Amino acid sequence: MSRVAKGVVTLIGWWLIVATWRPWHLTGGLRHHSPAAIGLAAGLVGVGGLLGVWLFFPHQGGRVLRGALHLRARLGWLRWPLAVAWAAVFPLAALYVHPLVVKLAPSSARWLAYGVFVFGAALLLAPLSADTLRLPDLLRGGLLVAATFAFLAAYTNVTAYPFTLTWSEGNRLWDYSLFFGRGRYLYPPGRPIFSYTDPGRRLLWGLIFLVPGVNIFWVRFWNAVLFSVPYVLLGWMAFRRPRALSATGLWAGLWGYLFIAQGPIYAPLVLSALLVLIAETASSLGVGVPLMLAAGYYAALTRFTWLFAPALWAVLLAAARLKPSENVRPAVRRALWLGGSGLAGALLSGKALFTFVDTATAMAGKILGHAAPAAPAANVASSQPLLWGRLAPNPTFPPGIVLGLLLAVGPVVTLWWLWYRRGLWRLPRRAAWGVFGILGFFLAVGVVASLKIGGGSNLHNLDMFLLGVLFVTAVLWQRGGGAHIGQSLWKRGEQAVLVALVLFPMYFVFLYSRPVPTLPPRAHWQQALSRTAQAVQDAVVQGGEVLFIDQRQLLTFVLGREVPLIPEYEKKYMMDQAMAANKAYFARYYHDLATHRFALIVTEPLHVRYKLAEAGSFAAENNAWVRWVSVPTLCYYRPLAVFPEEGLELLVPREEKLRCEQALPVPPSDE
Repeated sequence: MSRVAKGVVTLIGWWLIVATWRPWHLTGGLRHHSPAAIGLAAGLVGVGGLLGVWLFFPHQGGRVLRGALHLRARLGWLRWPLAVAWAAVFPLAALYVHPLVVKLAPSSARWLAYGVFVFGAALLLAPLSADTLRLPDLLRGGLLVAATFAFLAAYTNVTAYPFTLTWSEGNRLWDYSLFFGRGRYLYPPGRPIFSYTDPGRRLLWGLIFLVPGVNIFWVRFWNAVLFSVPYVLLGWMAFRRPRALSATGLWAGLWGYLFIAQGPIYAPLVLSALLVLIAETASSLGVGVPLMLAAGYYAALTRFTWLFAPALWAVLLAAARLKPSENVRPAVRRALWLGGSGLAGALLSGKALFTFVDTATAMAGKILGHAAPAAPAANVASSQPLLWGRLAPNPTFPPGIVLGLLLAVGPVVTLWWLWYRRGLWRLPRRAAWGVFGILGFFLAVGVVASLKIGGGSNLHNLDMFLLGVLFVTAVLWQRGGGAHIGQSLWKRGEQAVLVALVLFPMYFVFLYSRPVPTLPPRAHWQQALSRTAQAVQDAVVQGGEVLFIDQRQLLTFVLGREVPLIPEYEKKYMMDQAMAANKAYFARYYHDLATHRFALIVTEPLHVRYKLAEAGSFAAENNAWVRWVSVPTLCYYRPLAVFPEEGLELLVPREEKLRCEQALPVPPSDE
């Protein structure tokens, strides 16, 4: 490492130490004799001290480093499991162990700890013959620690706690139970239960309900598995070839996992992408065509905006593989077969094509300022406003869509350019138009979806684009990029691209990851659960209806057979209608409120608190909810009990009559 580079690293290190010292206070854990604090402090002091000697005293540091590497060589194959265990200490401390969760919560603390653990992992992963650490060793350490952190972060919500953990988590668990757990509810047999979740997600997440009597702990565990395992499989599947680079491909697969975790991308689309990769590399169309049919069908069944994704990915992969001097007809013919099969599978899913066309037409008219009546399928999307401010940094998504995209794909596109300069890939002109045209289409769809109210809090609406970028990178890897990565021919400016490829995804991993939730004391939430059960029983005994706007997982795991199910007026669907200002929908809801149809309403605590536009996270969404739901509901119903820590409020009809018509956005209607 040059003197300039060491100087920069030293300055960054001192800045992180100063920025971290005041909010961290690791000694607090040591005073309490916390085993986790003692272990973490020992690791930080040991590895951090070695790193400091290496940076500040090059000659002595080199000797100490060689000694550490020599000692490490005695471990033999044990260094690999030790490296994984060492990498796991960081996320376990930062996400699972109190009080270390608080100490490692500041961004500067996480980056400092990340750097130390990367250095320790690099020591264990360096070749046995190494006498010093090189950039590839540090990159491998960075990938291992980052991937371990991202993987374990998916499991922080695995708990038997009966109340919802996030804004929509509880109701989604209820959604997922409807395919295979319908018997848990008191509802007329044969009558469909409305759910505002796509069939593809209900099917995949609902598989766990095939286990008799499965409880909320294992349902949450299954949710964590779906948000972790398919992503790792896709990353490794993308870079498994060529076989000559299988060892390097292992690390590239971890990078692929981190890259798609930047979305984050939903598991159904990841599984469809896996099917596309297997089909595209299959030796026979007899294998590839059925897989593409399945990929297209499942993607469109899950979300209509994914209608063309598998078909276009197959074409994208084929176009990226073309070379200027080869006969392209066989490749084009195969691409048409696979792409056509993917599209055919999507069309088999039902009305996805018509919904896509109607919505695209309505949104295009909205962007161009040509307001026109939309088809019923596109009414909600076309009537919801576009929040252009979310392109720039904002409270809902700190970097904003533009900067977030640059962070996510900027280093990758720069890597493409470096490989192009080295002559590792060239595309025929039509193939280049195909590759960048498809990526441009995915980008446009994702940006528009991100700007719609309710979106833009992360990059997950750019899922098709991010997966397309991953596919192109994998093809270029196979065309020579993988061999080039393994060579020591990188200039210092080019080495910065490799560092950015590892570090930039960690920004999103840190941004999205949440530690284990701080739950109320067991006695407190049991009291809330008992109070809810008693209120529900009292309402049912009196012959009244009970509406669960929120906390529907209580029906799934606790109260399902004790109270008749009312599917309508579910929280997520109500929010979508509020953002669309659906007057007809809420007129019926207000009629049910005015006539006191419900003897009891179970919801999150309702407040009348408006936010200034973009002055807080999800300000526009909050204001829509307050106007269309909170104000009218609280006018007709009063709180019976409120449990803020559990996110629970029980409402009963008001005895006194208020002049609620003046507070309603639209008058009640029984139609």
